[in-house]
Amino acid sequence: SKHPALHDEVERKFVVLHLVGTAGELSGPAIEKACLSVPLRLGEMSIYHHHDGASGKVLFSVASMVEPGSFPVEEMDTFSTPGLTLFTQLPGARDGLEIYETMLKTGRQLAGLLRAELQDEHRNKLTGQMERHIAESIIEHRHRLKLARSRH
Repeated sequence: SKHPALHDEVERKFVVLHLVGTAGELSGPAIEKACLSVPLRLGEMSIYHHHDGASGKVLFSVASMVEPGSFPVEEMDTFSTPGLTLFTQLPGARDGLEIYETMLKTGRQLAGLLRAELQDEHRNKLTGQMERHIAESIIEHRHRLKLARSRH
């Protein structure tokens, strides 16, 4: 018999934040340095990942804003991109709100290190109001997950 989570009819929820350079493109070396200090590790699909301290599972990932999103590991010296995308898919390795809080904190740190602006998924400046709106949508999604699981 399949694991009950596999036949969850609840939709996945993507949470996406953007970081856009305010003084032009973000350079490969600056991105590498900032990501190392946050800490983010380059991993699967040649993008950066934030791992949960306890389980080692990926909580969220950071890609280049430009398709295909990956970072050219061998050519980071000459690489640049207009911005970065932080994203996760819920349900995740931890509670959605915890993951979101960690994403926000990391996004703010990267914004400071890279002179970049944190934006929402529609590329608007991330305001306090928008941050709360995203948090509320995560809570609502969690509620729907619980309802769906209680039906099995």
